[in-house]
Amino acid sequence: MAEDAKMNFDEDVNKKSSTNLDPKVANLLAYLFSWLGGLIIWLMEKENRFVKWNALQALILGIIEVAAIVVVSVILGLIPYIGWFFFSWLGYLIAGVAWIFAIICIVMGFSGKTFRIPGISKLADKYFKM
Repeated sequence: MAEDAKMNFDEDVNKKSSTNLDPKVANLLAYLFSWLGGLIIWLMEKENRFVKWNALQALILGIIEVAAIVVVSVILGLIPYIGWFFFSWLGYLIAGVAWIFAIICIVMGFSGKTFRIPGISKLADKYFKM
C-alpha cells in the first residue's frame, strides 16, 4: 500500500528540462556536486519532475554528507583519546557511503530510473512540491 503512495518521476526522464540540459545530465550534475549541485539544479528546474526530485534528494544527501564530516569527525573527534580513536574516521565513512549512494543514483538516472535512497527519499517526498 505504501508503494502506491510513491509518485513515479521516471515518466519525465525524456521530457524537456527548464535547465536547458538533458534530464540525465542534470541528474548527474546534481549528484556529482553534492549539496551545491543539488541546490542549484533544484532552484533552476521548473518543468521536469524527474530532475527536480532527484536534485532535492541530492541536496539532502549532500547536507547529510557534510554534517557527518563536520559533526562526527571534527567535533566528536576533539574528545581526547576516545574521540580520536572512535570518531575521527566515522564521519568520512558516512560520507563514503553517501558517495556510493550518489553513484548508484547517477547510474540509475542514466538508465532512466529513479533510485530511492532509504530514509532520504521519504524526506524528498515530504518536501517535494511541483
